[in-house]
Amino acid sequence: MGATYKRIVKFSYYKIKLVSIENGHEKDCDYDLTNWLALVSDNSHMYRNYDLADTKINFQELYNYSKEDIYVFRAYKLRDNNVPSKIKEGESAEPIELEDNEYIGEDITVLYDWKNSICMIQQNRMSVGVSRLAEWINKTRGFDENQKVTFVPISDRFTKNKLKNKYIRTIEFSFANMEQENGDGDGPLRSIINSIGRYNGTAAKIVISVGRAKDAQLDSQSSYDLIEDIQNHPESIRTAKAKLKSMSDDDKARIEMVDIFETSSHDYIEFNITDSNFPHVNRV
Repeated sequence: MGATYKRIVKFSYYKIKLVSIENGHEKDCDYDLTNWLALVSDNSHMYRNYDLADTKINFQELYNYSKEDIYVFRAYKLRDNNVPSKIKEGESAEPIELEDNEYIGEDITVLYDWKNSICMIQQNRMSVGVSRLAEWINKTRGFDENQKVTFVPISDRFTKNKLKNKYIRTIEFSFANMEQENGDGDGPLRSIINSIGRYNGTAAKIVISVGRAKDAQLDSQSSYDLIEDIQNHPESIRTAKAKLKSMSDDDKARIEMVDIFETSSHDYIEFNITDSNFPHVNRV
């Protein structure tokens, strides 16, 4: 049996909406995805390649957990370029050779709660995103610009409530082309910008951390004031993250890196993976 390692996977939450335009006005309602799932899981559609605007997608797996009212499915973005190589120790790298009509697949996994019209979606860096997933659904259902399915992120802005039973170990953010007057009032962000401005600098990456001190934390109120100030200047800040530490039920420390600008509800789930295999849909 191969080595086992832990992988933390991010899932984001979306409402599925059917948006219609009637008499020049837009309205939306929850959309039931089950009819579409029945369509694409039919034998004539399963494993078939679908052409989207700039890529291909292939439907591979579908499971229905009736007790939980949950469907789980996985689809793959197909590519035949930028193909990786395989390597054995002591040997030269060998490019993976694809046969005709053969592709590298990059997966997106969707858990669908049909009663509440909510999807829990995990997408990899090179997989299709939710906009392409919606395009696929609209194409196979025959919808047009007057009626289309869309995925709406469930809002969950970073607030003080997220710091309950947690403490902040690091805040890091970067900005470019920011002028001193961009800061409002006497907020903490303005004082940082002004200090950079003394050197005639307009770009910087700032890391505020407790270092390696095991049980240390940044001052809670000052840290949240800075985070709130950063959120109020999204047009100027490139990236902004905070590292949080909390204790789990088994008294093990959990470190979580959160995006300060993240607006969609999400969860991080830990999987034990053997031999670099991504968890099967049944384990999700």
